[in-house]
Amino acid sequence: MTNPSSNTPGKLLLTALLTAVSFLSYSQSRKILIVSTNVDSVGNHVSGTFLKEIAYPFKYFIDKGYAVDVLTPKGGKAAIYDNGNVPDDLQQIQKSEAFSTKINATLSPVQVNVKDYVAIFYPGGHGQYFDVMNDERISVIAAKIYENGGVVGTAGHGAASLINVQLSNGSYLVAGKTMTCFPHWAELKFMNISNYGKLLPFDMEDVLARRGAILNVCSAENRDNNSLTLVADAKNKIVTGAFANSAPWVAEQMDLLIKENKKRS
Repeated sequence: MTNPSSNTPGKLLLTALLTAVSFLSYSQSRKILIVSTNVDSVGNHVSGTFLKEIAYPFKYFIDKGYAVDVLTPKGGKAAIYDNGNVPDDLQQIQKSEAFSTKINATLSPVQVNVKDYVAIFYPGGHGQYFDVMNDERISVIAAKIYENGGVVGTAGHGAASLINVQLSNGSYLVAGKTMTCFPHWAELKFMNISNYGKLLPFDMEDVLARRGAILNVCSAENRDNNSLTLVADAKNKIVTGAFANSAPWVAEQMDLLIKENKKRS
């Protein structure tokens, strides 16, 4: 027989409040921060964050139940561009309310609570060379998320954003981490946006190596070798992909590492 007192309004309200708190805690423990840029051109070329490198991971994370925030140095609208070849599935993401809302009203660094995030992801494009990379506030955010046990992911040129990130002990985040990045030879051969590297402030591959990263970088001859273009350093919680097409894989691997971290905690 049911005890009528067990369903009093007060107890029902308490149950509802506890459920809400539990849901909020769960949501906050499943938030991912994506870092974009406000810089929309390099030289005379439209640039920013390459659409496919942010849109596909964004949808993947959302579909897996994560809440996703997008961060830029200034907040407001992110600089997103494409190469004119936008397939239907990518257009659907681009036009979706969830994606549009986040990229048109990005967070600024002062709005980020690092304790909320289980991972941080840097999509590629050239824009971040000119704002994200030198933004100390974003570097501190990345370091704190990582030191709190969070996963770090990059795709393509996104790896350049890690160059100045230092941990609390003063070491560079990339030091001793096995990773990949967009190859310098490919910059010189394919990237007209950067005038084939001439408009960039540095050679990412060279600087990452000098920061102590253990680089697996493909040559033009072995660019189809996944062991050199898709690198997951599970022990050090960092996932990197060399090219724009690597972004979905990076998102998948980040999800797996987040789940592994959850099991251990």
